[in-house]
Amino acid sequence: MKKIATFLFVGAIALATAVTQVGAVSSFFNGFETDTDGWFSNGGVITRVASGTNGVPSADGSYHAEVEVGADFTGVFTRWGGYESVFPSNGYVTEVDVYLDTADNSVLGTDDRFDYSSAVNDPGGNHRRDFIFSVGTDPLVTGQFAVSASNNAPGWPSDPARDPLFIDTTGWYTFSHTFQDDGSGVLEVIMEVKDSSGTVLDSWTLSDSSDVIGTTVGGNRYGWFVTSDFPMLEIDNSSKEDIVPVVNPPADKEGCKDGGWQASNNPEFKNQGDCISYVTANENASGNR
Repeated sequence: MKKIATFLFVGAIALATAVTQVGAVSSFFNGFETDTDGWFSNGGVITRVASGTNGVPSADGSYHAEVEVGADFTGVFTRWGGYESVFPSNGYVTEVDVYLDTADNSVLGTDDRFDYSSAVNDPGGNHRRDFIFSVGTDPLVTGQFAVSASNNAPGWPSDPARDPLFIDTTGWYTFSHTFQDDGSGVLEVIMEVKDSSGTVLDSWTLSDSSDVIGTTVGGNRYGWFVTSDFPMLEIDNSSKEDIVPVVNPPADKEGCKDGGWQASNNPEFKNQGDCISYVTANENASGNR
């Protein structure tokens, strides 16, 4: 994992149309199967389309979305179900799938780019900082995309100082941001690119010592396709989830009583009896080894 200390942010391009705070949620998902709810225009256009439109199969299900984004910060964005002023106790993860077609880089020297940001608020609900994937065709090699991470847009995907990832296979890729405490109360954001099987291809960790959770850092702001040189971007499976630690079941049936069954989420139980049955079955299985 790459550690990048950075002190830049793009407050100058924070969405002027997205300053109203709305009710936050711990979980948001839109795979565009029925609508584009939760996504908004900042001058760009988002359209729900059927799988196979323009030769692109949906990442999942029967529909995805097409995004038209201008190169002058006229993109589309989501509030992930609502802006937050309070950082979730264990952090949160935002993700979106983007289709990359290597045929877009069939001519040497092609240099088309887009920037995608997931941003964080301060405790007052105002914009604090952007964490941006810069993605583009590699002008030095045909059939290849470059990806890098920073806090500024427009960015330079192939910037050697940013340890870029190079992608040479057409398909869907997940752009993931994990917002979490670095262990000292400072925000760190792990930015990962995953292939369609969920394998992490590369990651970057961005952190700034002035981003103190609860003092200068609040909760989530937007996911924003900020700029694009491409006439169309295909996206799917947009999500935000608060991180919930895994809590294993009680060690014995006594631990299931007095509400103890409710603490477990690995698995979750319907009631106390369900917990006791599970624990007893596992005790018996262990005794028969």
